[in-house]
Amino acid sequence: MAPDDSTTDDIVAEAALQLWSAAQTDFDPFEVPSEEWPETAVPVRDADIAVDTHLEVQDVREALGRLDGVKVVVGREAGTCSVLRVIPDATAL
Repeated sequence: MAPDDSTTDDIVAEAALQLWSAAQTDFDPFEVPSEEWPETAVPVRDADIAVDTHLEVQDVREALGRLDGVKVVVGREAGTCSVLRVIPDATAL
């Protein structure tokens, strides 16, 4: 991983956490234990993360690929990557 990749990953991970948490309408991930999070969480699209971080969508997608399974769970559908869930142990960025 190049040094710039690490910085981009940190930026994308932080934005994903904040946007994903804000998108949840039925619970607050910061106040509800992770084992009680519903399975029907609201995903956050790569384009929304790109807008929030001022990064190119392709850079966000590459970072999400590196973060998938480490800090977030990523889903892919119709050419869009979405953060489906934040990994609880990774919430302390």
